Amino acid sequence: MDKPMTKEITISTRVTEEIAEKMDRLSEQLGRTRAWVLHEALQAYIASELEFIDAVQDGLNDLAQGHVVNHDEIVADWSRRRDG
Repeated sequence: MDKPMTKEITISTRVTEEIAEKMDRLSEQLGRTRAWVLHEALQAYIASELEFIDAVQDGLNDLAQGHVVNHDEIVADWSRRRDG
């Protein structure tokens, strides 16, 4: 089954010469374009940040519902396991 076409937009940004040189080195080593490297980097960064934000929100939701464990209990449990 063919993937549906995704509309693409152009975004421009300024980067330091050092970043551009690293992107060029990476694109050369991978045999890919600078645009491909930048797209992959953005995808990975955005996914990572959203995963973190979602995890924080999950924690805040647990806290609001009273699903918490006392820090001292966790430390004591891990100390017992380590010394076990």
